Amino acid sequence: MAAHKRLHDGFEQDPDQPEKKRMERVIREAMVMKQVQSVFLVLEPLLRRVVQEEIQAGLVRSPRYIERSSPETPPAAERPALRLAFLNPPMLPIFTGSKIEDVNGEPLQVILVDADTGSPRGALPQFMRVELVPLFGDFPPDGREEWTAGEFARGVVKERAGKRPLLTGDVGLTMRDGRAVVNDLQFTDNSSWVRCRKFRIGARVVPGSYEGARVAEAMTEAFNVRDHRGERTST
Repeated sequence: MAAHKRLHDGFEQDPDQPEKKRMERVIREAMVMKQVQSVFLVLEPLLRRVVQEEIQAGLVRSPRYIERSSPETPPAAERPALRLAFLNPPMLPIFTGSKIEDVNGEPLQVILVDADTGSPRGALPQFMRVELVPLFGDFPPDGREEWTAGEFARGVVKERAGKRPLLTGDVGLTMRDGRAVVNDLQFTDNSSWVRCRKFRIGARVVPGSYEGARVAEAMTEAFNVRDHRGERTST
């Protein structure tokens, strides 16, 4: 009777059942792998971009990168024939909220000069809009006398979060007869929080306001900006 039951069970069992289960498992695994590959194909460009941006940001913040990066020196054919310049340097020391004047106690003046000789140039056929901006005191990083418009833009200091614009007053000027007078200009924050602890005042042509060839930017020497609370003790 027991032998008959074993024989009966043998006929009832499907000999292909283990193979069928194995194939089902293989198919399920293949479907999972396909889904993973599809997700990866979608995420790969995003992940590559994020990683690249993080690496680039880290390099830019690295002092070694700043020292070793090749300068964006413009080709000789593209070097400007004209540049802006400050007629006289600012009077020091400079305090927050105090009017900035030149060394003679007069308003600062931005003039147009020949880029090679430094000689003043007369009026251009059209008006030119000039913008005054705060720069990091260590711009340009390697002490070069030439830079591109892009490098100059990256040297502009942004105000701290929640603070007023760093440089206020006559920050937008119209140059007439090759000259623009700065009657009112002041810093709203000290320079102790930037990496070099110094600022410069820069001047550049407002993009789109002049249709001629590029005019090189001007900048003062680097200086400290002190909090106005220390002005009394220094006088």
